[in-house]
Amino acid sequence: MSSRTRTSTKGCLVKCIGWMILFLFCLPTPALAASAVTRRSPANPWQNLRWGLVHLALDGSFRMRAEDQQNFTIKQYGTSEGKIFLLTRFRMGFDFNWFEFLRTYVQFQDARIFGSPSSDSDFPDSNPYHDVMDIRQAYVDCQPLKGLELQVGRQPISFADRRIFGPGDWGNTGRYVWDAVRMRLHNSCLDSHTFAGRYIIRDPDQWPNQAADGPTAWANYTMIRNLPVGLDVFYVLKQDQDGEVLGESGAETLFSHSFGLRADGSWNAWRLAVTAAGQLGQWGSDEIRAYGLAASLGYTSALPWRPQVTLQFVNGSGDANPNDAVIGTFDGVFGGTDTVLYGWMNLFCWSNIREYRLDLVLSPGQGIKLRGEVHYFTLDEKADAWYYPGKAQRRDKTGASGRELGHEVDLTFSYSFWGKLELRGGWCFFLPGEFIRNTGPAPVAHWGFLQGQVSF
Repeated sequence: MSSRTRTSTKGCLVKCIGWMILFLFCLPTPALAASAVTRRSPANPWQNLRWGLVHLALDGSFRMRAEDQQNFTIKQYGTSEGKIFLLTRFRMGFDFNWFEFLRTYVQFQDARIFGSPSSDSDFPDSNPYHDVMDIRQAYVDCQPLKGLELQVGRQPISFADRRIFGPGDWGNTGRYVWDAVRMRLHNSCLDSHTFAGRYIIRDPDQWPNQAADGPTAWANYTMIRNLPVGLDVFYVLKQDQDGEVLGESGAETLFSHSFGLRADGSWNAWRLAVTAAGQLGQWGSDEIRAYGLAASLGYTSALPWRPQVTLQFVNGSGDANPNDAVIGTFDGVFGGTDTVLYGWMNLFCWSNIREYRLDLVLSPGQGIKLRGEVHYFTLDEKADAWYYPGKAQRRDKTGASGRELGHEVDLTFSYSFWGKLELRGGWCFFLPGEFIRNTGPAPVAHWGFLQGQVSF
C-alpha cells in the first residue's frame, strides 16, 4: 500500500471514529435515561396519536457503522488493498390503524455511505450501500375474518432461521423486500403464509425503487403448532419466463421448485435445529437437482456467564459436472446471507459449500453478549465455483485446485440497554485454503466494525 493510500486510510479512520464518538455522546446516558423515564407517563406518546377513529403510531431507528475491509470488498476477494468507510441508515415508519380490521403501514429508509470503496455504477443489479430516502415498506393489512389476514404491498418477508426467506438486514440497504400479496391463515394448530411477489431493486437513481423484472416467487410457509417440537414446512416456486435464463446447454425459462422443512426442539439445556430443502425443475435448458441442509446442536451451561456452545454443519450442494445439462448447485432460495448465517465477512453463501463451525456465546452482564465463531469452509463439489452471495467468485472446472476454501474466525460483542440503544462491534479474519491459493491471489483478509443504533 502506498504512503498516499495509508494517509488517506488513516484520515478516513479518524473521521469514522470521530463520527462514532459524536453519535455515542448524543445517546442518553443511563442516568439521564432513567430520570427521563421517571418524569414521563408510562405510555409512549408517539405510539398513541389519535384523530377520531384513526390511530397512528410512529417508529424508527438510526444506525451508524464504521467498517474496515482489508484485502477484499463486497464484490471481490484478494484485492490486496484496504478501505475504511462509514455507513448510516435512518428508518421512519408510520402505522395507521383505521378500524379494528384495517391497517396501513409506510416506512421510509435513507441509506448512505461515506468513503465508499466502490461507486454506484458497480452495482447495476441492486446497491447494497446507497439509496437515499426511498420507500422501504408500504402495505395495507386487512383482517376480514378471525384467523384470516391479507397483506398487499411492499413488505419484508422472513421466517425462523432466515435461511429460506430472510431480509438480509445487516446490509445497509437490506437485501430482500418484496412487492407482494400475502395471505395468512392462523389458528391454534397452524400459522400458514401464502404469497406471491417480486423483490425490489435498490437503485439510488430511481424513485421509488421498482420490483425486479424477475423471478416471481410463489410460496407457502407453514408453521405447525402444538407439537412436541417446532415444525415448519415450505414450498417455493421461482418462475422467470423471459427466455433469457442461461444454463449449461442454453437459455430458456426458469421453473425452480424448492421444498422442505425445518424442525427444532429443546431438552433441558440442549437444543437441536435442522433445515432441509430439495430443489427440482428447469434452469434454462437444464434440469435442476440440488439440495440444502443446515443442522445445529447447542448446549447452554449453568456456569457463570451462561456459556452457550453450538456445533453446526451447513451443506449447499454443488454441480459435479458442468457439462451434463444438470444443475446441481443449490441456489439458497431467498435466504439472508449476513451476520451469523455463513460468517460475518459475507464471503460465502448457501451454494456449493460445506461449513463446519463452532460458536461460543457468553453473557457476562445484563444486555452484554460476547461471541466467538470458528468456521471451516470447503467446496461441496470441486468442479463447481466458490460463490459469494449472488455471484461466482472463482472456479476450476477440472477440479484440480482442490476443495478447501479456508477458515474464518469472528469475534464480536453487543451491548443493549433500555431496549432502545445498542452498541455492537467486532474483528474477523479469513485464512485462505488450498482451492483459493491455487486459483489466484490468496491474502489473509481482515474485517472490523463498530456500530451504534438507537430505536424509537
